[in-house]
Amino acid sequence: MAPGMVRKAAFKPGQRVLAISDIHGCKALLERLLQKLDYRLGTDALVLAGDLLTKGEENMAMLEFAMELAALPDVYILLGNCDGMNDEAEAPWLPFFLDRQPRQLFWEQCAKQGIGRSEALADAHGTIQALCRAYPKQAAFLAGLPRILESEQYYFAHAAMDAALPPDKQDPVDVITRRAFLQSAGAFDRLLVVGHYPACNYDLTECRLSPYEDKARKILCIDGGNRVKTGGQLNGAVLQDGEYLGCEWVDDLPAVRVLCPQTESPATVNINWPNYAVQPLEWQGGWCRCRHEATGREFRAPAKLVKQTETGWKLADDYTDYRPPLKAGQQVGLAARAGDWALIKTGDRPGWVPADRLQLE
Repeated sequence: MAPGMVRKAAFKPGQRVLAISDIHGCKALLERLLQKLDYRLGTDALVLAGDLLTKGEENMAMLEFAMELAALPDVYILLGNCDGMNDEAEAPWLPFFLDRQPRQLFWEQCAKQGIGRSEALADAHGTIQALCRAYPKQAAFLAGLPRILESEQYYFAHAAMDAALPPDKQDPVDVITRRAFLQSAGAFDRLLVVGHYPACNYDLTECRLSPYEDKARKILCIDGGNRVKTGGQLNGAVLQDGEYLGCEWVDDLPAVRVLCPQTESPATVNINWPNYAVQPLEWQGGWCRCRHEATGREFRAPAKLVKQTETGWKLADDYTDYRPPLKAGQQVGLAARAGDWALIKTGDRPGWVPADRLQLE
């Protein structure tokens, strides 16, 4: 557990507060987002709400950048569940986690220290301690990150808070690990900003990767699914005087050009992890008509996304059947291919188009 559970902040009246979470080792993406937000040092406040690391390719560089930012005025950085490896050095599951997640700080530091994979996994706990000795400033920085930021206008936490408890009485594990928080959360006396669980998971029909706000309960979920969702993005929420004003976002999808127009087809489903179980009803060429077991809704999906597993039929990934309106010559982001179809992004929203209507830039 970090030595300080809660950190206090005093934001100035009218001050913009820029909130970003789940950067996941993507330093270049964060730099692009700060530029797009027109982040102004000395004027704006900046809150990085956890998960600085893991899943991306720039973990050491991202950590160094976070340490530089933390030394600036009005910058606050919180601990996420992907940032606390030093605190979890004795966890019995650690070797398994390290083995199945190749993109993280641990492996980048091992490479710099000349520690091979087999050697590192043979004594994962000892390797963690050796890396802490080799990188003492970085280890101390991560170990010292608070879990909650509190001001008169806001609460910030990586994953969740219990509305019935004061900040210093929160469960330290729950605060950084709780999934699907909004589905059972209470109401708060000021705006609570959280990441950790992609905001698009909260809508059963439309898939939008920008922040999801529950105004009645004063909760803003800002995780855009960067490095977690196919087509995910890094969100930057703009706050002022306790209110959510809007969002800027960036992703790193390759650009493609639309060759032929497409008429919009509204979404009927937005299927998210872990509710992938489906029942195939009819195979139609490259498509499969399915019934979603969790909601009972019927929909059509590219046949290549419908897989038979040991426990039954499942979708291979998140899925929405939305088809966006497209104009010839329009530029969009290419997220994935599935047979003759392509998943693209228009704005913050993924949708499908026949692949032969696209041209790589």
